[in-house]
Amino acid sequence: MKPTYFDLSVRDVPQARAFFEQVLGWRFTRFPMPYEYYRIEAGPAGEAGIDGGIGSVKDAPASEDGPTTLITVPVAELDEVVRRVVAAGGRVVEPRMPIPGIGWYATCAEPGGLKFGLIQADGNAS
Repeated sequence: MKPTYFDLSVRDVPQARAFFEQVLGWRFTRFPMPYEYYRIEAGPAGEAGIDGGIGSVKDAPASEDGPTTLITVPVAELDEVVRRVVAAGGRVVEPRMPIPGIGWYATCAEPGGLKFGLIQADGNAS
């Protein structure tokens, strides 16, 4: 399973957006979440790589109030993979939650504490 998304949690969203627009040419589009969150177009559609998103550390409990970068891995059955994470000694940081129109998401950590996201596609998630 290859990562398909990255998620940045920052202290100052407008400042970080301006920085990445200027330095890397990234484009940002507001995404309908109950808090300030933007999708990142990190390059043209035909260019290799993945796109991501950006939001505030105050809205991302997994960031533990510090800037973070998470990768997200798509899975067919989120609940099953979360069970495997726990069985292998990992932990659930943020339990299953809907991302409206996208799918079901959970943040987990491997036994050493490195966090990562899992997502199950479901256009009806809400």
